[in-house]
Amino acid sequence: MTGSAGAALVLRRALLATVCGAVLLFAGAGCVYYNGIYNAKSAARTADGRLERGDEAGAAHFFQQSAASAESVLVRHPASAWRSRALLLAGRGAAFGGDCAGAEPRLTEFLAATPVSAEDSLQHAEARVALGACETRLGRHAVSRARLDSLVAHPNVRLSRLARLWASRAAYAAGDRRAAARYLEGVDAAPFQWELVGIAIAAGEFARAESLIVQRASRGDFREDATRAVRDLWGAGEWDAAERIVAGYDLARAGDANRASLHYALGDLSLRAGRDSMARRHLGLARGLAGRDTILESEVRARLALMGMSQLSRVDDLDSVLASQPAQLQRSEYGRRLGEHVLLIRMLQSAPDSTGAALYLAGEVARDSLRSPRAASALFERVARELPTSPVAPNAWRAAAMLRPDSASSWTMNVQRDYPQSAAAAALSGQDPATRADFATTAALLRARWVEVTARWTDSVRVLRANRTPGQRVPTAPPFDTLS
Repeated sequence: MTGSAGAALVLRRALLATVCGAVLLFAGAGCVYYNGIYNAKSAARTADGRLERGDEAGAAHFFQQSAASAESVLVRHPASAWRSRALLLAGRGAAFGGDCAGAEPRLTEFLAATPVSAEDSLQHAEARVALGACETRLGRHAVSRARLDSLVAHPNVRLSRLARLWASRAAYAAGDRRAAARYLEGVDAAPFQWELVGIAIAAGEFARAESLIVQRASRGDFREDATRAVRDLWGAGEWDAAERIVAGYDLARAGDANRASLHYALGDLSLRAGRDSMARRHLGLARGLAGRDTILESEVRARLALMGMSQLSRVDDLDSVLASQPAQLQRSEYGRRLGEHVLLIRMLQSAPDSTGAALYLAGEVARDSLRSPRAASALFERVARELPTSPVAPNAWRAAAMLRPDSASSWTMNVQRDYPQSAAAAALSGQDPATRADFATTAALLRARWVEVTARWTDSVRVLRANRTPGQRVPTAPPFDTLS
């Protein structure tokens, strides 16, 4: 638009607004349109554009604006000639803006009128899709699918895609994954492809999920869904698939920040799995791509600097390594979390406990939270050797054996010879450990010690974090059931 044309448009709008204020009696209908319907339609167009690009969060904001403008017409001019259009805009805006309680009565009233033209029929279809979306959100999945099924083949491509999307979500929420995928077949649009990725991963169809993401990667389409998928695939044991996805984004040169995020995720996952060489490679790439993202760069540096902690076998050494790091690394989220886990191990170690349960739990924290198998093995071995009559001694021998292949055979033999009636011995011989008497009692003992010590630990962490960053929320200890 040229400068003169733009100025003319601004002038026309200003004149109309002035007329609306001065001669409301004679220009009422025009003013209703300009002040309410015009703004509602404009916001809805922007929202639809965002929706087409798959930006549902961004679209919701503009749909809410559209609904608010249309509602102003319904409230101030309930008998206006624009009421029907206002009902549609208010209902549709509320539906896709997340307010289904406000959307349903507006959409229901709008649909009560019989369409008399092609434009009316299109608007009715739009209202039905919006109502179907709300029914999906509210858990009325069968009703939603019944409403949307007649719209998935609508000649209007935009409406058809939207109907397919919400029908797919209804099917997926109802547990019908095949139907969920079928609704989206043949729709070559980014939002739908990402929906299919989630469906495929949930169904265990990992090759299909990988193929879909690689397609998006080849087009430079990066979303946080990609990072989430990499983590999900890794968690399912599909390590090579996760690697190939990241390689696909590298090949497409999909933005340094996006690629840094993916390499960081893969590096972090590799580190947790004890694959240090792979972790070092991906974290190094993430650091090189991070650029000015100082938070990500700091987290990467912390992981690289503290990677050697997994090779330490003494808690004192863990403490020393942390204390020797620069303050910036200690303040990173990763460095802080490691320090808090070391504190928890120390508190468990020093807890007055003749049963060995607290010391055994210290070994589990070293193994599962610090990813330090040598330190964990040393703690488990202490329980087994120093407290051989402890109810957790057979579990300690078995846990140590799983971390030390060189000693595994002799340590598992200890369990079967010295504790033949234990749950640990049953598990080693392929029997159900739950049938042994100590299965429930040992778990109850460990749980009691965990709750007791972590309550004090949480208070200590709260004080530490308050001193570092006032007002920051303090995490509680992980639930006992997450320990193995």
